[in-house]
Amino acid sequence: MRVLLKALPVLLLSFFIGLAQAAEPALLTRFVPDRSLDEVSDTLKQAITSHNFTFVREQAIDSRLVPVDWEAKSVRIVYFCNFNMMDAALQRDLRTAQIMPCRVTLIEGRQGVEMVAVNPAWVSEQWNAPGLQPHCLQLKRDYLAILEEAAL
Repeated sequence: MRVLLKALPVLLLSFFIGLAQAAEPALLTRFVPDRSLDEVSDTLKQAITSHNFTFVREQAIDSRLVPVDWEAKSVRIVYFCNFNMMDAALQRDLRTAQIMPCRVTLIEGRQGVEMVAVNPAWVSEQWNAPGLQPHCLQLKRDYLAILEEAAL
């Protein structure tokens, strides 16, 4: 009991410090009002190339899971990559293969298109990979710059 009472202030302090530190959000999002999925897809591809990434492919979210005629028309995934960055990431930690190539999901609604990407900085936090964190923070900045440009 005495050990627990001595440890309690340290545990509480650790808890509140953890709350005070801003954790990375899991998703990076940008909403583009009054534009179609095709329009946002085109501007996203332009933004990707203007930030030194290569467009890889675009597909319906359920591509190859259902017949082509049944594929979701309002949700697409856009894949892109900076191959030098990917090579360096894989050399640092093979787990990065799970989040490569980069991808943005486009979801079309009545008011416009939502662009959604998994935050690589959040992923590195979940993996407890401090060596990856600076690189994942840079990749997060790249994602945000691409999303911002595509939303203009």
